Amino acid sequence: MSIEQTAWHDADRLLELSVEFAGWRLGRGGSGHWWAVRGNELVRTLSIEELRARLHEITTVKQSA
Repeated sequence: MSIEQTAWHDADRLLELSVEFAGWRLGRGGSGHWWAVRGNELVRTLSIEELRARLHEITTVKQSA
């Protein structure tokens, strides 16, 4: 996969997450880590699927509290 294709793929994944997790700032750093920030909360992982799972955990806990 070319660098351009990888960038488009990452952008698509970020768009999906931004729709799913409104209120979070999302991105991918130069170190390859995916990250999400909301207020004082920071989630950082190497896997986008792990990021999604951790954000689900956080939002579920916040909603039930």
